[in-house]
Amino acid sequence: MFKSVLAVTAFLVAAPVLAQDAPAAFNGPFVGIQGGWQQDRQTLKTLDGAFTGSATNKNDGFAYGGQIGYDFGLSPTTVFGVEVALTGRTGNGDLENGADSVELSQGRTISATGRLGYLVDPLSLLYVRGGYSNAQYRIDDGFTQVSENRDGYTVGAGYERMFTPNVSGRVEYNYSDFGSDDLPFVAASLGVTDAELKYRRHAVTAGLNFRF
Repeated sequence: MFKSVLAVTAFLVAAPVLAQDAPAAFNGPFVGIQGGWQQDRQTLKTLDGAFTGSATNKNDGFAYGGQIGYDFGLSPTTVFGVEVALTGRTGNGDLENGADSVELSQGRTISATGRLGYLVDPLSLLYVRGGYSNAQYRIDDGFTQVSENRDGYTVGAGYERMFTPNVSGRVEYNYSDFGSDDLPFVAASLGVTDAELKYRRHAVTAGLNFRF
């Protein structure tokens, strides 16, 4: 995770050299804030002999945080950017398995992504985004509580519009995948042979960027 963040930071320092032909509206460093809807989806699959079971938790919450990045132009109509973001969210949820349940909660998320955009007009940018993400989760089955940081990836798309020469607003959708995990302590508490938990995420956020 730290190698990815350091690589993006180094790029932010070097980017001014590459930005000679950048469009005036999306050129240079920025910092910003963001917030919106986030749904974390965890699917618990269990195996008990020849019998399998599945339970899915769809936990909605409010996502909030901030970002820092740099934009530069590949051509008069094409923008490439890099960004590091730190977000949190509200709420938690339960996975029900018969009379038993497992409580799930989400902590902070750190992401380091790149984006490629097309200027539909001098002040409006359509873009796609992708890169690395690391999310914090906590699992509590009533007997054991485990916290872990999970590496994954995020992809998405968005639209950004300049409001003034130094302020822009954006709306974007992101999908994140944080893999799956074998949880023997959950299997033991549920009385099954194996338990596997998969982590997915959907988010729609709006943000403001302040450019300088």
